[in-house]
Amino acid sequence: MKVFCVHPSPLMYTKVFLRLEPLGLELVAAALRSAGHEIRLMDLQVESHDDFQRELDAWKPDVVCFSLNYLANVPEVVDLAKAAKTRLPECFTFVGGHSASFVAGALLEHGEGLLDCVLRGEGEAAAPLLLETLANGGDLTTVPGALTLDGEGPPPSFIESLEDHLPARDLVKHRRKYFLGTLDPCASIEFSRGCPWDCNFCSAWTFYGRSYRVMSTERIMEDMRRIKEPGVFIVDDVAFIQGQRGMEIGEASPAPASKRTTI
Repeated sequence: MKVFCVHPSPLMYTKVFLRLEPLGLELVAAALRSAGHEIRLMDLQVESHDDFQRELDAWKPDVVCFSLNYLANVPEVVDLAKAAKTRLPECFTFVGGHSASFVAGALLEHGEGLLDCVLRGEGEAAAPLLLETLANGGDLTTVPGALTLDGEGPPPSFIESLEDHLPARDLVKHRRKYFLGTLDPCASIEFSRGCPWDCNFCSAWTFYGRSYRVMSTERIMEDMRRIKEPGVFIVDDVAFIQGQRGMEIGEASPAPASKRTTI
């Protein structure tokens, strides 16, 4: 299938202080590409809605998926899904991401029949299974984490290992548009996922079920060597629960790019 992965526009503060690469969507794209799909990725933080519409018209994807990690992007993502379905009635539209997982029912309601599915939980695990089920004409409500107008699937599942896929960084067209303060340009990287604590101000533990998983130092270094930007931002909720692990990663770091800084 031809799958068009779309990240929504920037929030106000992302225009001033930071604009991070769409790492989660890159990981989902990598999982879908490994499953044999043809993937294109557009980041509306650095491209426009006109670019989005031109890509729809020119490429005519079979599937359009949207990343939704911030509630402030809900109206835009719903409108984009409606636009995609209106322009390409035969395409399949779905939304995933952190915030989407908490407001799945409301997204479908506001989609008014033009949003086919909301996929809760980790996209690397669920998205390939969703599209396999779709291609085979199966029941989408059998897919863990899937919510459609026809019903709800089993609870979301986690990927077996964070090391299964490295981000599809090559799909991002404007890599030097991402920054964090004076780290410009800046890439993003993941060392671990989840958090074992249950702070009342945070949604990470409710999303991940208080699980905490780590990548091996070897796999982290493999990904780090693929990064060409001089700045690197670690996106983890809790990167170094154990000081020894942090020291191991620091000591294993490859020869840095010119003036590389990691925070």
